Amino acid sequence: MIGKAISFLFLIATALSLYNVYADNRDTVALAESIACGQSGCVRMLRAERTPIGQTFSFQTNLQPARTKAVSCERAYLLVGSMSCAVASE
Repeated sequence: MIGKAISFLFLIATALSLYNVYADNRDTVALAESIACGQSGCVRMLRAERTPIGQTFSFQTNLQPARTKAVSCERAYLLVGSMSCAVASE
């Protein structure tokens, strides 16, 4: 009985991990871009990295001089919850 429950929990965790990596993330990208560059938008996205726990983006904010910002987004809880983003580095 305990073995089945543990197996079921691992299956749920695997399904949530796959969802976090492969699901549509347009809303998260828009949130990260608005945090990096505000309403005017960024020049372009340079890098996107997705893991089951969070996502990291690098945006080019200016052409001259070339500047970038990295934004890190994480779920409220380990694999579930709403995404929140913050500037990781400039």
